[in-house]
Amino acid sequence: MKWLLALCGGLLALAGANQSPAQQRALDIVLEYFHGRSFVQSVFKEQVVTEVAKEESSTGTYIHLEVELAQTHCRKQRRAQNCPVKAGGRRQICLACFSFDLRSPDHILDKSMHCMSQKSSVLQETKRRHAEECEKVKKANGLYLPGQFAFSRGLP
Repeated sequence: MKWLLALCGGLLALAGANQSPAQQRALDIVLEYFHGRSFVQSVFKEQVVTEVAKEESSTGTYIHLEVELAQTHCRKQRRAQNCPVKAGGRRQICLACFSFDLRSPDHILDKSMHCMSQKSSVLQETKRRHAEECEKVKKANGLYLPGQFAFSRGLP
C-alpha cells in the first residue's frame, strides 16, 4: 500500500513538473484569486488539476484549468508552504480560463474564474456558464480593430 501512495505522489509531482510557465502562472493567479476572497480563512492547496487545455494562436496563449483545492491546517495569514491537508476539510473547485498576450506573456488579455464548493448544487450550471465565458476569453486578442470603438459627438 505504501508503494502505491509513493507512486501516486511521484506521478503528481511529475505532472506538476510538466506544466508550462503560462500554465503555472494561470494556476498561481487562481490560487491568489481564491485566497483573496474575504470569507476564505484557511490556506487551500491544489490537489488535482483535473482539466488542462492550452492553445497557441497568433495573438497569444489560451489556458483553461479546472483545479481541485483542499483545505489545510494553516490560517490564511501565515501562508506557510508546508501546510498539511486537513482530513475531512472543505474541498473547492476552481474553473478558470485565461488569454495571455503573445508579445507580453505577463499581460492577460481576458480571463474568467469561478470557485465554489464541490458539493454546490449549482456546479453544473456554473460549468456551463463558464464554458460560454471561456469561448469569449479564447477570442480575446488585444489588437485594435478599426470600428471596434465608436465615439460620437453631438451637435451643439
